[in-house]
Amino acid sequence: MRKLITFLLTFIGVTLLMTTTASAYIDPATTAMLTQIIAGAFITLGVVFGVFRRKIILFFKNKSVNRTKRKIEKQVKKENREPRQSEKPETNEKDI
Repeated sequence: MRKLITFLLTFIGVTLLMTTTASAYIDPATTAMLTQIIAGAFITLGVVFGVFRRKIILFFKNKSVNRTKRKIEKQVKKENREPRQSEKPETNEKDI
């Protein structure tokens, strides 16, 4: 992890030192088009989430319900199992 951070910082530093001035012009129409693309992507994601919201919520609820069912079944099996030899209560001759 430390090597990765060192590499990234070195790469960013070298990249910033080697920058040159660009003789470029960004047209306002280009900026407007990029803004429309980004806005369209967010709107699309919102619509998809709105349409499939119930299915998404039910998917995660079913996962938690299934997990809870498995825990309960495991606990019931544990409680219903036969006691081991060491766990069996001792019977006195008086009780018989």
